[in-house]
Amino acid sequence: MDNLKELFGKKLKTLRESKGYTQEKFAEKIDISSRALSAIECGKNFVSAETITRICNALEVQPKSLFDFEFKYKDEKEIKEELIDLINQNEAHLLSLYKIIKAYLQ
Repeated sequence: MDNLKELFGKKLKTLRESKGYTQEKFAEKIDISSRALSAIECGKNFVSAETITRICNALEVQPKSLFDFEFKYKDEKEIKEELIDLINQNEAHLLSLYKIIKAYLQ
């Protein structure tokens, strides 16, 4: 297994971003400094049990989800739905997204 601190940090960052929190807002929500959160997400520091509790409450997840590091492949339907959701959430970037996808596929 890779470094636990690094895996935890990557997972935390993914979950935080999926909820739309910036580092600054999330750090404030869980009562730590944004610098401390950055160090956790980079895998340099780890968290206390109390901080894990605050993270779970803020993200509305169970503690086990913070430690589920297995990558799960999505089926084509899930991928299409997720891409459509991303496009709908980022309509201001629609032209840029189109150019990136078109360039990639050519």
